[in-house]
Order: sequence, then structure tokens, then C-alpha cells
Amino acid sequence: MKVLIIGTSRGVGRCLLERALAQHHHVTAAIRNPAAVDIHHDRLHVVPYDVLDADSVTRALAGQDVVFCTIGDKSRGPTTLYSTAARNIVRAMQAHQVRRLVYLWNFGVLGETAQDLRGAALLFLAKRVIRHTLADHRRALEEIQNHAPEWIAVRPLPLTNGSWTGQYRAAVDGLPAKSSHIARADVADFLLRQATENSYLNKARAIAY
Repeated sequence: MKVLIIGTSRGVGRCLLERALAQHHHVTAAIRNPAAVDIHHDRLHVVPYDVLDADSVTRALAGQDVVFCTIGDKSRGPTTLYSTAARNIVRAMQAHQVRRLVYLWNFGVLGETAQDLRGAALLFLAKRVIRHTLADHRRALEEIQNHAPEWIAVRPLPLTNGSWTGQYRAAVDGLPAKSSHIARADVADFLLRQATENSYLNKARAIAY
């Protein structure tokens, strides 16, 4: 399978890149600074891109089967990064007839509720500390819902650098009960599974341990 990963320099995107190669996929890594990808592989193609530039996104999507977006921004102020990226990606998908988008979001983006005090505390903090990020994630979600042929969103709880386990829980509407975190490696595992599975099609799934 030919997959495009947007945002591979670190974090979940880097884990996803490694896992996709390990599972014998042909990977295009779209990144602002190609030198940041220090992996060399005969099934890896690294291309420079700017997710805010529609033309560079369109070029990167040519010939792909699935596109993954794992971009992030440490800024806590107002942003249009995610909604602009979503708009550029779905338009490029339409241009190249790429059907599926798997998008990494934040828990809290749906205004979800928790089943326990731990989850309630996490949601309380997220909705205040990253409220601008969540607002733009919601604009991105609207763009994707309206224009992406197929999409799956993933809402992980707070991320750690733990090892891959392959064992995690998921929830559609809220958060997995009594959960607090998940390793980036397991988020990457879940993301890659969504390239071919249809159980969560057009849904925004939360995952955690």
C-alpha cells in the first residue's frame, strides 16, 4: 500500500513512519525540513512540503492510497493550522481520487464527557489549556466531514514515550473509562490499522490504556 504521512519529524508521526515501513508499506513522508528524517529505506520517499500551501499538499498526495495527518503545534494561542491543513488535504484528495484520510486529533475536540473523575480532570484541563487548538480542530473536523470521501479521526489521551504494546481501549463518544494516557507507539499502531479497517469509518475514536 502507498501511504502519505504528513508530519513525521517526531512524536506519533515518527512512530507511524517506522511502523508503516516495518509492515512493508511504501511510505511518502511529507515534512517541512526533509533533513529531519534520518531514516534511509528503499520504500521511503521524503518530500518537502508546507501543509499551508495547497500546491505542495496536492503534489505530495499524487499516487497515494491513504493519507495520514499527524501535524501538531506547541503554540497555545489562536491558530488556523489544523483547519487550513484539513482544507488543503481534502481538496488534494479529491483532485487525486484518494479515498481515505486518517487524522490525529486531541481528546476534548468533541465536547465529550468523561465516565470518571480522572477523565473529567483531563477534559477540564484540555478545554482550558488548549482551547484554541481544540477550536481549530473542530473547524478541521467540519471541513473533513463535508469533503473527505472516507475519514477516521483518532483522539488519544495524553501521550507518553512508552513501548508498543498493541493493547489499548477505544471509545466513540467519550473517553475510555479510568484511563489517563497512551504511548505514541500504540497510537501509531492504531492509526495504521485504520488504513484498511472500516469499523470506525467516519468516526472520531478516543484511545487509551
